Amino acid sequence: MPLKLVEILVLGQVLRLNVPVEQEELLRQAARNLDILVSEMKEKTGLIQLDRVLSIVALNLSFELSQEKNKAAKIEEVLRTGIQQLDHSLENIRVNKEQY
Repeated sequence: MPLKLVEILVLGQVLRLNVPVEQEELLRQAARNLDILVSEMKEKTGLIQLDRVLSIVALNLSFELSQEKNKAAKIEEVLRTGIQQLDHSLENIRVNKEQY
């Protein structure tokens, strides 16, 4: 994967990062989303200290990520159970065919 040096603006600061070419736009969108989240949190809480606002935003994002991981694990378990049931059903069909 070829890397590209990209400059992005995050919270008023320019960051220079080497990113895979195909991920540049996603990174830029992530930076825009972060700016929006921080602005919204500042407005909601009335806090001006950037470190405190960033801590709250990071905690919220971490919580959301945990929720999504839990959802994905539950979906994976449902799929795994379904596949096992299908395997079992197919095996029963195969055994029954062999008996006749």
